[in-house]
Amino acid sequence: MLGGNNDGGIRIGTSLLTKCRYLPDFWARMIEVYPDTEIKLVSQKNPEQANRQPLSDLGVVYEMQEGLYLSEFYRGKCNFLEFRQVPLCVAMSSDHPLHHLKSISFADLNGYTVLLLRRGISEAFDLLRNALEQYPEIEIQDIDFYDINVFVSCEMNNQILLTPEIWKDIHPTLFVHPLESNFTVPYGLIYALELSNQAQLLISTIRDLVS
Repeated sequence: MLGGNNDGGIRIGTSLLTKCRYLPDFWARMIEVYPDTEIKLVSQKNPEQANRQPLSDLGVVYEMQEGLYLSEFYRGKCNFLEFRQVPLCVAMSSDHPLHHLKSISFADLNGYTVLLLRRGISEAFDLLRNALEQYPEIEIQDIDFYDINVFVSCEMNNQILLTPEIWKDIHPTLFVHPLESNFTVPYGLIYALELSNQAQLLISTIRDLVS
């Protein structure tokens, strides 16, 4: 376990979908006050392994990660510090018939198949699913988790992917369009139930800056 008085630096898990977008600014501020702070980035398991055992390496291999908070999947396994609410959007290739639209409504999706995270993982995604199910002409295809293969499949098969806006840079030839709705998912810092001293200081620093 990494908690307690571990002085081996703050271990932060990273992957394509959990890259450090906000943390560098936060740890830079901490280093100004605590110049002995050491940051160590740790490559995470691939999403399929992580899906079978969610956050199994948290508190063991790394202490924290940036990412979406999947409420039902992560409940009781971690703490969470929200940075922002991220809009849920629509991703598609430039060849898709809806690509010319500046924003996408639910009615625009009638007659199309959309890829969406399966029910029971995230309350935020389930709320979006509930709204989509009011449109019987929209076919929902479940995905178990997001990884690069989902984005590649969306591009190669000219599919529609419902995805958080913050992932708009994951695939270079997919374009993210706003969804005409107010559905969002919490994004921030997912961290272990027990932390090293340095990690606790970083959490305190972030809380001060976020507040």
